[in-house]
Amino acid sequence: MVCNKHNTPVIIKYPFWQMTVRNPKAIYACINQGQAVCPQEIEQRSICMDADIGQALQNLSDAAIQ
Repeated sequence: MVCNKHNTPVIIKYPFWQMTVRNPKAIYACINQGQAVCPQEIEQRSICMDADIGQALQNLSDAAIQ
């Protein structure tokens, strides 16, 4: 599993990528401004949002209240 576009420490993303590869029911989700990427092996089971996580969570919270 190789992803040439990541700058987030591998100690954070790599284990989650591995777990997603091993578990066919898993979905990998990433919210990261400028670095929302995943390996090709799990691309079909991934949700990658290029956004500020604080703003994304605020938007979700606001939407849930409405």
